[in-house]
Amino acid sequence: MKKAALFILIFFIAAKAYAREPRIVSLAPNTTEILFALGLADCVVAVDRYSDYPEEAKNIKRLGDFNDPSIEDLILLRPGYILVNTDMPADRRSYLEGLGVKIVKVSPKTVEGLFHDIERLGDLFNRRHKASELTEAIKVRLKALPADKGKNKPKVFIQLFDDPLVTASSFISDVIRLAGGENISSDIKEDAGLFSMEELIKRDPDIIIMIGFSSGSVIPASVRAVRDNRIIRNINPDILLRPGPRAIDAIEVLNKLFYEKN
Repeated sequence: MKKAALFILIFFIAAKAYAREPRIVSLAPNTTEILFALGLADCVVAVDRYSDYPEEAKNIKRLGDFNDPSIEDLILLRPGYILVNTDMPADRRSYLEGLGVKIVKVSPKTVEGLFHDIERLGDLFNRRHKASELTEAIKVRLKALPADKGKNKPKVFIQLFDDPLVTASSFISDVIRLAGGENISSDIKEDAGLFSMEELIKRDPDIIIMIGFSSGSVIPASVRAVRDNRIIRNINPDILLRPGPRAIDAIEVLNKLFYEKN
């Protein structure tokens, strides 16, 4: 009888602890990656259609785009939290918050900001130790980069689209900085924005990185990156554009690219 009573007590304690585990919907690839890295995969009940990393994320229910998720499916999932990387329309946010759902925005502008957001989610979802381990592991890899990255930082341009010409700034500028380069479009205030060909020629980047969305517009031969044949097309755009744990992969790849021997 005592063993049976003890088993029942353990069962109810475990069941109570399980019931406290959050139900999370992630509507951005970067938040999905952070949640998985924090060991919260079992708590993620749905993701947006672009959340494809890690591989296990592909098996989770999909709700569509961030801008147009299936609200009916969202409600049926009974999430306690919805994670986003950009502001949700006020009416939708008000409606969901009225149902008791907490909306959490994770959109760091720097790698240091990413550390803060990882720690914040660790606190929120009772994964403080895992969050500290994750941020410390990234910092160790940052410290392992060559101390002397070169006296002359390469000027870099990220080409997202070519018609019209669109580039990236914000978080990616900090990734480039930590890799030892300088984003020539860092003065653009948004994550992405239009950039004129005239300004590109004027700022004369040493390296142009064309992301997969760009078909490869013809850039004048007067631009140094063209003259030196430093047009890069083979970098995984996800590690560059998603402000999540794989940002360190992007920093390491760029560091090698910037300072490898030609």
